Amino acid sequence: MPSNTTKRPSLADFKRATAAVPPVDDRLVHQLPIGSIQPSPRNPRQHTDSIDELADSLRAHGLLQPVVVRRQRGGYELIAGHRRLQAANKLGWTEIAAVVRDETDDQAYILTLVENLQREDLSPKEEAAALEVLIRERSWSTRQVGEAIKRSAMYVSRRLRVFDDPVLAPIVLANKLPVSTAEELLREPDVDARRELAKQASEESWERPHVRAALAERNAALQQRSPQLASQIRALTIELRRLDRSSLPRGLRRDLVHLVQVAREIV
Repeated sequence: MPSNTTKRPSLADFKRATAAVPPVDDRLVHQLPIGSIQPSPRNPRQHTDSIDELADSLRAHGLLQPVVVRRQRGGYELIAGHRRLQAANKLGWTEIAAVVRDETDDQAYILTLVENLQREDLSPKEEAAALEVLIRERSWSTRQVGEAIKRSAMYVSRRLRVFDDPVLAPIVLANKLPVSTAEELLREPDVDARRELAKQASEESWERPHVRAALAERNAALQQRSPQLASQIRALTIELRRLDRSSLPRGLRRDLVHLVQVAREIV
């Protein structure tokens, strides 16, 4: 008759089990030696401004948000918190609170991009480069980027349009015009007018309200000219229909081709 008793696990059995399955590291935050953390070589942030200000805040209030790192080559690579690490270094700290994440090279890069895009102090070049990677290289949608950086898809779309615009992008990337001001100028459909307004906005340090006022003034002027312009267009249309195409001089043909091109840009 078989026995109903079962063998109780021994201490040796427990040791073998724990050796086979390492314990879960449930500490959310580690205190890591600052010397063991290396900055990410692919950090899109090219400049770390206002470090003295941040160092003063750390001295007064401590580190309110830990940095994020990953294990690599016997130490750690920084994923998020480059300014905080630099400020801690400036204060002479030997350790810093850090969250350790196991991420691949690709995942770490994406996290660094997203973390930086959440900041307000990125330069236009840094922001454009980060968006370029996520949208063009990684094929993220504007909605996905917006969700990741806690912004709307419309916000991301407007930024991309500014950085893609041949008139506005060079001025913005040269730090001669704020991105927010350039976004308002996107409402001007005429390229020449947009170029003229952008130049004036750059020289006079316009903000959003200035652009809105200039666009409203321009639209009002165009509306006043509309009846007269409509009459001129109708008269020109009648005159062109009366022309004998076979007798048109070459110069006039070129002028008409240019006229058609301009008309297409407008409509």
